[in-house]
Amino acid sequence: MNMKFFRKISLIPKGLRYKLMIAFCLMSVIPLLVAVYFVRGQLFSPSGDVVSVSLTLFFCLVIAFLGLILAKQIVEPVIEMALQAKLIAEGDLTRDISVGGEGEDEIGYLAQSINQLTRRIKGNMEELKVFGEKTKRINTEIHKRVLALSSLLQIGENISASVQMEDVMTLIIEKVVQMMDAGYALLFLPKGHGSSILECNIDRNLCNEKLSQLEVKIGAGLLGSALAEDRTIYADSKTKPSREIENFKNDYGIKNFAVFAIISHGNPVGMLLIGNEIERFEFKNDDLELIRVFAKQAALAYESDELMRKTKELAIKDDLTNLFNEKYVTTRLDEEIKRAIFYQRPCSYILFNVDNFTKFREENGELATEKALMRIASVLKDNVTQVGRAARLSGDEFALLLPEKNKKEAYRIAEEVRKGVQALVLEADKTMSLTMSGGVSENPLDGSTAEELMEKAAASVLKAKSQGKNKIV
Repeated sequence: MNMKFFRKISLIPKGLRYKLMIAFCLMSVIPLLVAVYFVRGQLFSPSGDVVSVSLTLFFCLVIAFLGLILAKQIVEPVIEMALQAKLIAEGDLTRDISVGGEGEDEIGYLAQSINQLTRRIKGNMEELKVFGEKTKRINTEIHKRVLALSSLLQIGENISASVQMEDVMTLIIEKVVQMMDAGYALLFLPKGHGSSILECNIDRNLCNEKLSQLEVKIGAGLLGSALAEDRTIYADSKTKPSREIENFKNDYGIKNFAVFAIISHGNPVGMLLIGNEIERFEFKNDDLELIRVFAKQAALAYESDELMRKTKELAIKDDLTNLFNEKYVTTRLDEEIKRAIFYQRPCSYILFNVDNFTKFREENGELATEKALMRIASVLKDNVTQVGRAARLSGDEFALLLPEKNKKEAYRIAEEVRKGVQALVLEADKTMSLTMSGGVSENPLDGSTAEELMEKAAASVLKAKSQGKNKIV
C-alpha cells in the first residue's frame, strides 16, 4: 500500500528514457565527488598541479559518458521492443522487431521470441481465415443440399397428390432456378401427344428470348441426339467445347449451359436446359447430379400425368353423378345398334340439355349446382329401362340409351324424365326449379351408327330450345 502511495506522489516520470537520464545523473555522482575532492586538494594546496586536475576531470567525464552509452544500449532496444509490441498487440502482425547488432544477449533473445510468436500468430490467423472460408463454403453447400432435399420432397408431394402436370413442372423450374442463383432454366415437352418435336413450355430468368423459340427434334441435331442417347451435355469456362456446342452458344448468345434428358420408360419425353452468364463459371459434378434428380422428378410428373390421362380414358362413370360417361355410352350405342340390326330390333337414343344451366350456376353457386345435377341424375336412373343406360355427357348434357325401344316409346320415357326434372324442388337461393329440353332418335330411322343417332338427337334438342325450351322433339 505504501509503495503504491509513493508511486502516485512521485514526480519521476515512468518512461525509460527519463529513467535513463536519472541513471546517468546517479552514475555521475561518484566521479563528480572524486573530481571535487581532487580539485579542492589541488586548488587549495600550495603544490597544486593544474594538469593533474584537468586529467582527473577528463577521465571522470569519460567514465560518465561511457556509462550513459552503456545504459542507452540497454534501454533503447527495450523501448523499441515496447513500441513494436504495442503495434503488434493492436493487430499489426506485419511488424518485425529488430534490436540491432547480433542480438546475442537476453534482449536479442527476447526480440527473436516475440518475432517467432508473432509469425506463429500470423500463421494461425491465416489458417483460421482459410478454415473460415472453407466453413463458409461447406455451410453454403449444406444449405443448398437442404434446399434441394426440401424442394424434392415438395415436388414429390405434389406428384403424389395428382397436382396438374403444368403446376408441378413450373415448381421444378422455379426450384432449379433458385438453386442456381443467377441462372435460367427452360423445360421442353412434346408439341402434341406423341410428338417427337419438343418445344419450350415453361421458362424462368431467360437471358435471351430466342431460347424460348427453340424447337428440338428427338434424334436430330446436337440436342436431339443427346436426348435420344440420354446423354448430358454442358459447356462452361473449364470445358473445351466441340464445334457443334460452340455454334449453339453463338447462335443463341449464351455462355454456360447444360442439357438434361427427361426419360420416361426408356424414351425421351422432354428436356431440361439450364445455364447462366457468369464469367469463369464451372459446373460441379455434384450440381450436375442434383439437376439430374430434378429431371427425374420431371419424368415422374410426366408419367403421373400420362397415368391420370389413361385412367380417365378407361373410366366409364361420371365422378359427380355416378352415371356412365360419354365414351362408354358412345361405345355401347355402337354395340347396341349392331345387335339391333342383326336381330331386326329397335334401339333409341335420347339427349337432354338442362335449360338456363349457366344462369342457374351463376346465381346459386357451384354447391347448389352440383346438388341439382345429382337430383337430375336420380330422375334419369328412375326412368331408365332394365337394359338401358343413363349417362352424363358434359356439364349440362345427359343421355339415355334404350335398347328394344322405338321412337314412340323413347319419347314417352323422355317426357317422364322432363316432367320429373321440372317437378324437382331444388335447394337454391334464387332459381328454384330447372327444366330440360330433349331430342329422340331411333335406329335405323335416324341413322345406322352411334354418331348419326347422336347428331340427330342433338339437332332435335336445338329445335326444342328454339321452340321455347322444356320440350321433347
